[in-house]
Amino acid sequence: MTDLSHIQGVIWDLDDTLYSVNADLKRSMRESVAKTVVDMGHSISYEEALKLAEESQAVHRLTVRLLLEKFNLTHEELHIPFHANMDHSVIPADERLPLAFESAGHLDHVLVTHASRDWALRMLDHLGIADFFRPEAIFGLENIDFEKKESSERATKTGLSVMGLNPDQVMFAEDRDYNLAIPHRLGLTTVLIDHPSQPRDLPAHVHYRFDNAADLLDAVLQSLHQSSKTAKK
Repeated sequence: MTDLSHIQGVIWDLDDTLYSVNADLKRSMRESVAKTVVDMGHSISYEEALKLAEESQAVHRLTVRLLLEKFNLTHEELHIPFHANMDHSVIPADERLPLAFESAGHLDHVLVTHASRDWALRMLDHLGIADFFRPEAIFGLENIDFEKKESSERATKTGLSVMGLNPDQVMFAEDRDYNLAIPHRLGLTTVLIDHPSQPRDLPAHVHYRFDNAADLLDAVLQSLHQSSKTAKK
């Protein structure tokens, strides 16, 4: 039985966690990196850059990889302008999500994404949940010195510090199981938001799996209600 009644805060990932990346956003990613590289003044046409982005996304599942290699660029150089050129409006907003956040109003929320903070702010507003995140609780990869979740404690410790909560009071929600290994080691409750790329059998460092963020929040609320009923008996 899922018992999340002790949870007081959630550290969220963004892409494929609070919403699902769809074909239109993948197209926007390809167009964005092509435009970004051309705008940076590199000797390539938009059409050529777009073709490389398409190949990179299809072969490597990383839209920017081949263009990074071709022009000897770093992720840090592309990070801000690439996300700035992406179109957040292609993602349909889930009407359940704001209601789920409002219903679980006792929770504190922090967002740490490998995307940029500007992209996070735009997406949270588009999804209708921006008001549930304090401005100081929203972090892009650039805000944690490009230290990624799978190899650094920075994201987890930053989230805990902002909340002022103990690890056993906080849940870490992600769409990639390898990003949950460090939060698990640090004592957080780890939750995998389901994604086709993820293993069917949960690894030992993942406590729970949910189909989407709204279902996760509903489970927290149900646990709280059940705990309250039990206490009254």
